[in-house]
Amino acid sequence: MVGSFISSVLFVPAAGYFSATLAQAVIEMIEAGKPFEAAFLTGLTYLLLALALNLLHAVYEDFYLRWKKQEIEGTIERSIYEKALMVDYRHFDDPSYFDSYKLTTEKFASQSSETLQNLFSLLSGVAKCIVYGALIASQGVALLLIVLGCSAFVAYAQIYWSRVSVERETAMVNDQRKADYLRRLFFDHTAVADLRASNIKKPLFSLFDGSVKSRAAIYRKYGAKEFLTDILANLAQLGTTFAVPVYVAWGVMSGNIGGIGVYATLIASSLALKEALNALGWWSSQVALGVSYAQKVQRFFDTDSTIEASTDGEKASDGPFSVRFDHVSYRYGGSDEFAIRDLSLAIAPGEKIAIVGENGAGKTTLTKLLLRLYDADGGTVQINGRPIADYDVSTLRGRIGIAFQQSRLYALSVRENMTAYADADDARLKSCLEEVGLRLSLDAQVTKEFDENGAVLSGGDAQRLCLTRLLHSEFGLLILDEPSSALDPIAEYRIAKLIFDRSPTTTVMVAHRLSTVVDADRIYLLSDGRIIEFGTHTELMAQNGKYREMFLKQAEGYLKA
Repeated sequence: MVGSFISSVLFVPAAGYFSATLAQAVIEMIEAGKPFEAAFLTGLTYLLLALALNLLHAVYEDFYLRWKKQEIEGTIERSIYEKALMVDYRHFDDPSYFDSYKLTTEKFASQSSETLQNLFSLLSGVAKCIVYGALIASQGVALLLIVLGCSAFVAYAQIYWSRVSVERETAMVNDQRKADYLRRLFFDHTAVADLRASNIKKPLFSLFDGSVKSRAAIYRKYGAKEFLTDILANLAQLGTTFAVPVYVAWGVMSGNIGGIGVYATLIASSLALKEALNALGWWSSQVALGVSYAQKVQRFFDTDSTIEASTDGEKASDGPFSVRFDHVSYRYGGSDEFAIRDLSLAIAPGEKIAIVGENGAGKTTLTKLLLRLYDADGGTVQINGRPIADYDVSTLRGRIGIAFQQSRLYALSVRENMTAYADADDARLKSCLEEVGLRLSLDAQVTKEFDENGAVLSGGDAQRLCLTRLLHSEFGLLILDEPSSALDPIAEYRIAKLIFDRSPTTTVMVAHRLSTVVDADRIYLLSDGRIIEFGTHTELMAQNGKYREMFLKQAEGYLKA
């Protein structure tokens, strides 16, 4: 900060002073009858001083400020991601949240560092204006007023442009997000294969074309305003270019301005002041631009988060959890239908239960409530006899292991993917890989994102690798949301049995294939957000209800195959 201030406010204006007065110093020495060598050395001294000061400024910017800017932007960008992790999960169902997130990630980090840099440039501009203004004012204020008046129009035009620019960028956020969606798809191997093999590319390209047309319309809408700023700026600059030399020439001819040296200084100072004032207007507009973006992205940082802010509650105890849903209901924002309706169930510590049902029955919603990604709209979810809201949400989730149906592997090593919950020694990690039937090097990269030699895993192998995260750690609760659906039925049954048999942890498994959960201590069948049947596999089969019908249909399909 101090270095930026010294460089911008002292070095640059001082260099400008020596540049502007160089000609006058040389001419006055010649007029005074000094030897040419003396005049030459004086001019050279002024030149070297200006050069040295400019070089000091350049050294500071090139060898310190630019790499420091990367650090600052990196710190700010990381803080954005950390904030995103502290935003309640319900906001991820709101498209307007993603608009504010996009604007924040694309503009806030760069605009923050640039605004700080622009602020110092603004201070530098002020200092240069003072220096040049003083040189001009020493010969009278009329010329100073001419330059100030013309430059004021330029400054106004630039500040007005910054406002228009922010309005335009904000208006385009949603359309730009549509274009970015298609751009992201082409980084996804599965999506690219699907695009090649199907006609889904037609509506996707239609979506993209629509966003392009919409952005073009927005540019046309704001084009007239931007054209107005260009007209004002150009008229003002041309006015200064014409008025300054005319006025100075008149001053010299009328005797109001004395000497060719003073003439040279006034011309140089006037042109430099004009440029400094124009730059001052530009830097002012850039600072205003940064402030405007800061106001826009404030919405992201002000996003309310009641769940993620629960960090001062009870710490989850060691050992298997007991779980209770007591007349729990929940519906997603914007939906009139309840995903979970008046649901009650109890799970004893160490018990293994299964949740089954057709698509949309509410199975995954139940697991999200257990993770406290959402809070119930009615009733209570209890862990170890206490409402889930009483717990420190971070430490509670640290005691819950989860494997999702959509396996999320990261562009990291096998080891780093396996230790997502807790560290383990290499021998333990290799043992876990063997248990799920994988042969991978712990140091291998899981994807080819950053390493051309990275592993390419099938959907089933990706699910196996994700499951190893749960095999070497101790949890109070395991949630398995169809974590092996990409495996064949026999392999899926073996994986389920591996988890059920080895762990004393309370376990909730969501499954479509009923054959994988026949060994569960209790099975709950959900329909339309309600429990319609429950019991052991044997008990449910004896009830001759919906569960038996579903099981026999699936078994019939396997027999036919």
